[in-house]
Amino acid sequence: MAQGLYDITPLEPFIREGCALLTPNYRLARRIKAEWDAQRMAAGEQVWEPLTVQPLESWLLGQWELAVNLDLLPPIMPLDPNQTLELWRQVICEQAEQSPDYHLLRPDAAAQIASHARDTLQRWQVDMNDRGLRQSFALDQDCGTFLQWLVMFERRLSAQSQCTPIDCLTQLLSITGQLPVARVALIEFEDITPLEHSVLESLGASVSRFSAVSQHAKCLAHSFSDKRAELGAVANWAANLHHADPKATIGIVLGDMGGDRIPLEYLLRREFDCLGNNYTSLPVNFSTGIALGQAPLVRDALSTLGMGLQHTTVHAVVHVLRSRFLALPDAQSALAHCFVTSLYKEGSERLLIADLRYAAANVSLGEERGLVLARYLRALSEMRELRPAALPSRWVEHFSNILSLFGWPGNQGLDSLEYQQLELWQRTLEEFKTFDSVCETMHYAEALQLLRDCCHRQISQPQTEDSPIQVLGPLEAAGLAFEHLWLTGMQGTSWPASPRPNPFIPVFLQTQLQMPHATPEREWAFSESLVSGYASACQTMRASYCRQIDGVPELPSALLSSFAVEAIAEPSPVSGHWAKAHSAGVLETLRDSIAPALGAEGQSAIKGGSGLLEDQSQCPFRAFARHRLKVEPLGTFTLALSAAQRGSLLHDALYALWGEIDDYAALQALDTLTEEQAVVRAVQSAIDAAPVRQRRRLGEAYWRLESRRLVSLLHEWLEVERQRSTFAVVQREQDVTLELAHLKIRLRVDRVDQLPDGSRVIIDYKSGKSKVQDWLGERPAKPQLLLYSIAEPGRAAALAFAQVRPRDCRYIGLGEVEAASGISTDIPRAVKAQMDAQDWISLNARWRENLEALANGFITGEAQVDPLGSTTCTWCGLQPLCRVDAQRGIVEFELE
Repeated sequence: MAQGLYDITPLEPFIREGCALLTPNYRLARRIKAEWDAQRMAAGEQVWEPLTVQPLESWLLGQWELAVNLDLLPPIMPLDPNQTLELWRQVICEQAEQSPDYHLLRPDAAAQIASHARDTLQRWQVDMNDRGLRQSFALDQDCGTFLQWLVMFERRLSAQSQCTPIDCLTQLLSITGQLPVARVALIEFEDITPLEHSVLESLGASVSRFSAVSQHAKCLAHSFSDKRAELGAVANWAANLHHADPKATIGIVLGDMGGDRIPLEYLLRREFDCLGNNYTSLPVNFSTGIALGQAPLVRDALSTLGMGLQHTTVHAVVHVLRSRFLALPDAQSALAHCFVTSLYKEGSERLLIADLRYAAANVSLGEERGLVLARYLRALSEMRELRPAALPSRWVEHFSNILSLFGWPGNQGLDSLEYQQLELWQRTLEEFKTFDSVCETMHYAEALQLLRDCCHRQISQPQTEDSPIQVLGPLEAAGLAFEHLWLTGMQGTSWPASPRPNPFIPVFLQTQLQMPHATPEREWAFSESLVSGYASACQTMRASYCRQIDGVPELPSALLSSFAVEAIAEPSPVSGHWAKAHSAGVLETLRDSIAPALGAEGQSAIKGGSGLLEDQSQCPFRAFARHRLKVEPLGTFTLALSAAQRGSLLHDALYALWGEIDDYAALQALDTLTEEQAVVRAVQSAIDAAPVRQRRRLGEAYWRLESRRLVSLLHEWLEVERQRSTFAVVQREQDVTLELAHLKIRLRVDRVDQLPDGSRVIIDYKSGKSKVQDWLGERPAKPQLLLYSIAEPGRAAALAFAQVRPRDCRYIGLGEVEAASGISTDIPRAVKAQMDAQDWISLNARWRENLEALANGFITGEAQVDPLGSTTCTWCGLQPLCRVDAQRGIVEFELE
């Protein structure tokens, strides 16, 4: 590099004097140490004394440990942050049980805010024993509740001889002048808290302050249309600078590290061509890692441990099956894919482990049956040691046994990043054992949730080689020096941030003591200080903002008022490398819409009902994908029955109802009471036929509501049936086999009515909107009833949809007899110019021709992507395979 990220030359006098160098954060401490080591190495030294440099609070905790070792302070155990939060959570839950008038939706979040409130009060040396101050807390319900929590928390600490790290600093105030006098230098501090200042004074430390000499950075401001354009420009700027001078130090400060880190990393990898084989060659260091629980290695471990609960989710099961860290040899087999498809088809995201175990053991495909997962789940269910409550340290052993059962972390070898994550996981488990000091015995679910919380609070920051380009958060960049620096996200709504006073501390107190985030003035001063510090440590500083965020216009931060405005062309959403390669390529087009024809053996293997021809009519590719490639989109999760399931329930209820009322005379003979009884019996029969798991999942209250809906709907439908003339129900759910163009099609007729003259009406129940136009044209959209008609030629006098919908029940159909209101006999008027048919017989003949043409098309391999209408693709789900949007010329560039 042309220069380091921090010039330690001005610190040499402090180092010679033996001062401890204290910094505001770990990052600056590590940087100063790294520069010192590099300087010693460049001087040819092989051994040198390590530099004493660490964050201020860490040094003060070291002084507390020294005082304890010298018997100046009692040896009590300090809790780590996770243990402290758990103790707060216990206190909050205990108080909630004692006070039913105060309810919290998220006790864990309340614990974090309460812990922060206590730390802030102590850092600003607020005397919580002051009666007047405590009364001011009692004036606000939230603050008063916090005061109750605080009393309970302090009692817990005292009873168990424990303390928090901030308590350790407070204790140092009681041993004024008793520790050896230390010489310290505060490096790059704007200010320190009142408690830290008092502790340094009580220790009698010789304190020096140092801040780097300010430079006169050139400050430029840029605006962009949106976030994608802004981050794209930043990535392009960093790449151009690095290519021009590989030794230049470049800093990128992300105002929203959580939201912008991933898209910026992708854009940087694209600019540096590090998306493929050069993935590990990106010359960029990201300061913020990810939560350990989000790392694939640990995420899959937690999902696996979740298999020991009573419930899990389909997503967790998929993570387990896809994991390369588990010993599941059949996880990528066709049988496993069938298993996953069946889980989605159930429609419930939440699963009982017992049901999952049964499904995994009984899934079959041909002669294959059962997954290895079922064997693991069975062994897990037989672990009796998981049933009684135990201390956290004991649960660590059980967790390890479960992961060993599943073969975690696998035998494929781990890369450097995964190995570091494994080590951090092991350290997290060791820390988890220390929860014995704050937790009583707990059951498996409680222990696993506590472990998950620890993993999500633990940050996995991999150790990587230093890089010339640094991507940092606003606080992490403080004190570091760069030749070039770019600040992103400098919208007026973000810089300075809006005040966020702690809800558990009275606002007047926060304002009076100028606590962090308390007032707009405090936020302005803090942000102004940060920006000023950035400018003093670089040669050129750029700041950018978006003119629009999520469709809302934005203005630049007032902090940029002194910046010179400079326009930058917004980069293309398509990489220049990709655009160049595309323009240099030769486009070859191959239209392949014909699949291999089906032979006799293939025709016999095809299994499908009317849905096959409906798919062929709606889109030939859909029929090819579903019925020959066996491709089906995954189901969607619902909290209730899906539309298809409710339709099936209605069919079952109507089947049962017409089994009891078999003709028009029986219908007319029903009085109010007997009709109610018949309808209720039919509905209950349909509900009883629903799968047991489905009934159990939705609960009794839901089924009562569904029963009430169906009862009302059936009463409404019977009123429609009473408007008809004499009829008799002669078939219900009758299976029919039809051979059409050598293709065997199996059908199930919902209902067939016989009229007094012996003619028949074929009826298809529909819970959705229906129309006769779905039967017309060369490609009828709904050919099901047409197939029923030609299955027994000459016997059907009419075809009708029975549209059973609340407040819209009616018959819709065509025929040579008007068997019910809504069934038209005017064939020429009904078909108009869409079909060449003048009467019922010729219409049936045209239907047969069209259906045979569809069947022939399927057999001969017609598979073009040709949707019938604008709504054909809405619920298809095969778009990733057919790429119909690309065919239509719809190309979108999105930055995820």
